[in-house]
Amino acid sequence: MTTMDETRALPDLSVEATGIASFSADSLDEAALAALAMRAMGRHAAAVSEAGQARLVSVSHDVTGTRFAGGKGEVTSKIDRQTRTLLFMGADLVSEAGLHLHSTGIFRLDTD
Repeated sequence: MTTMDETRALPDLSVEATGIASFSADSLDEAALAALAMRAMGRHAAAVSEAGQARLVSVSHDVTGTRFAGGKGEVTSKIDRQTRTLLFMGADLVSEAGLHLHSTGIFRLDTD
């Protein structure tokens, strides 16, 4: 069995508006796309938190199999439900090629 460590920095996310973030990159695998979706949801969650912070409690990703071969990508996130301390969210990561993954996350809103 052969293993290979591959470490590449994620592209920067540009927040266009609350719930919309974009990036430009060369080809990215599913793990990188999932990380970008989590970052975008985290920024959205922090933006609605009174303290400006939110901690990821749970996340899941559904991958479509559509390859991200490079170019511009966009993550659109939305709040599905909010309690006093929790935020339930969903996000879609798309590019010109189509939908790459759908993520759901739960964030704990820091009230300090």
